[in-house]
Amino acid sequence: MSDTRETTSQSAIPVRTAGVAAGLGAWILWSGVVLTGMGSIIILNFLAGTAIAAFAAYTAAWPDGGALPPVAAPILVALLGLVVLAAPFLLGGTADRLLWSNVISGLLVTLLAVGSVYGSWQLTHSSASET
Repeated sequence: MSDTRETTSQSAIPVRTAGVAAGLGAWILWSGVVLTGMGSIIILNFLAGTAIAAFAAYTAAWPDGGALPPVAAPILVALLGLVVLAAPFLLGGTADRLLWSNVISGLLVTLLAVGSVYGSWQLTHSSASET
């Protein structure tokens, strides 16, 4: 009985962290408009936010990987989080609110995605050791 609880709690790690990352992706998607940004950072936030939300939702829906390897989508989300984090410094010319929104959101998305990678890795190794 405790094995079932342990497996359930291990499988909840990538789902929960990916779900929160998907929500942050939606915020990043609209942050350029809500925080009245200017320039190419709005387009970057729109594209990166869309990709983060999509890949994180995919990870939450199929924590075992589905058609992709289990860690592929969370790794993409982590890389996109780093892009969002670095965007204000690379593109320049952003308002302070948008700069801090990108820094905080990008950092949180990256950390959550790394947690999801670890959870997916644990999930695949625990199911491989059971067989």
